[in-house]
Order: sequence, then structure tokens, then C-alpha cells
Amino acid sequence: MSTPVASGTLYATVADLRNVMSGTDSGSGTAAALTDAQLTLALYAASNRVSVYAGNTYDSSGPDAVPPGILHDLTLDLGAFWAFKTYLKHKEMLPQHPVYIAYKDAMSILQDVRSGKILLDPVAAPGIGSEVGTIINRIPPIFTGNDSNTRLNPRTGTLEADVPLGQWAPMGMGWTDSPVYQG
Repeated sequence: MSTPVASGTLYATVADLRNVMSGTDSGSGTAAALTDAQLTLALYAASNRVSVYAGNTYDSSGPDAVPPGILHDLTLDLGAFWAFKTYLKHKEMLPQHPVYIAYKDAMSILQDVRSGKILLDPVAAPGIGSEVGTIINRIPPIFTGNDSNTRLNPRTGTLEADVPLGQWAPMGMGWTDSPVYQG
């Protein structure tokens, strides 16, 4: 059988994937019996998805590109799913199957990574709070400060709601008063 044509970074090895799927009987009757080429394709499918959700390819080319340990675990969970898909010849996998449960958990973690709820590279204790934040702004830059409908109240020095020019304004300010934009 030929080697896979896929390319990219793998976050786990074929030996690791075969080991997590083999159970206690050296893999007979499990997806661990697949060829190295088939398992490599499953790992590429898993690793590529991990990279997409993480927003980076961790190829160890520099200190910032060393993959966090969790990528190995997530890749094995996803890789096992893709290997079992091949092993089962695209037959149904029940929702109670341990491989399917691990796949759903891994995808949930990756969704949380993508949305910024969790970090892939937490700091060592007691460094809680010293993590570097990531700003995720998926709103296109189509609005300007004039769209905020806020202004600085000159009497109180506080930010308050504002209305478009020519309409009634809160606290009796008319449209001829010149509010200071704060946005």
C-alpha cells in the first residue's frame, strides 16, 4: 500500500494512536489493526483540524511554535475517531461508543479554544492570572465612533446614552449642544 499524500504537522505518532486503540489484546478486532498509512491519514485529519481550531500550526520551528501538550491528547482522540471511521467502513458508530465520546469531548474543547474561552497553553502554577490574553474580535470594522450613541455629559463628566442629531436627547440637551464623543 502506498504512503499517504497528505502533508503537514502531526501532533501524535502512529505508534501512540495504535497504542490508544489497541486495548489489552494487542489491537486484534480494533482500528489498531489498520495499516500505518491508514492511521497516518487519520492523524493528518485530526492534526489539521486541531491546527484550524487553534488558529496556528505548531511545527516546533521556534519557541512559540512548540505544541502544547494538550494538542497530542486532542489529536489522539480525533485520530481514533477518524481511524474507527475507516475501520468500520463508514458504518454507524453509536453515541455511547468510547471513541465517539472522546471525539465529541475533543471537539468541544476545540470549540472553546476557538471562541477564546480556554487557553491551549496555561501557565505553570502559581502563575494564575499571568497568562497572555488573546483578543478575538470577529466583528468587521464597519462601525465608527459616531455609531456608538454615547457622549460625555459636560455637567456630570459621565458617559451617557445619546441620540442621533436632531432628535430628543436625554437630560434636556438639545441638538445644538456640542457633546464630546467618547468611543
